[in-house]
Amino acid sequence: MKENQLRYAVCAEEGGAPVLFGVVCRDGPRADRLSSDYAEVARLVDALNRNRLSVEHFWDVVDDFRHSWAEMY
Repeated sequence: MKENQLRYAVCAEEGGAPVLFGVVCRDGPRADRLSSDYAEVARLVDALNRNRLSVEHFWDVVDDFRHSWAEMY
């Protein structure tokens, strides 16, 4: 996949402990503070890009991720 085809990327909120990671979409939406686990958020971003997630479904996927993450802990 070419770099310019990537719609989603990991973003970080630094300044606190721990650093919290989220997902940013180049087309607008940004979901901050999803997890302190970079690898988990990076896997989510990879899946979003690999499956070419439409921006209109972004918040549904983020909500599902938040609920699944909360159930794990």
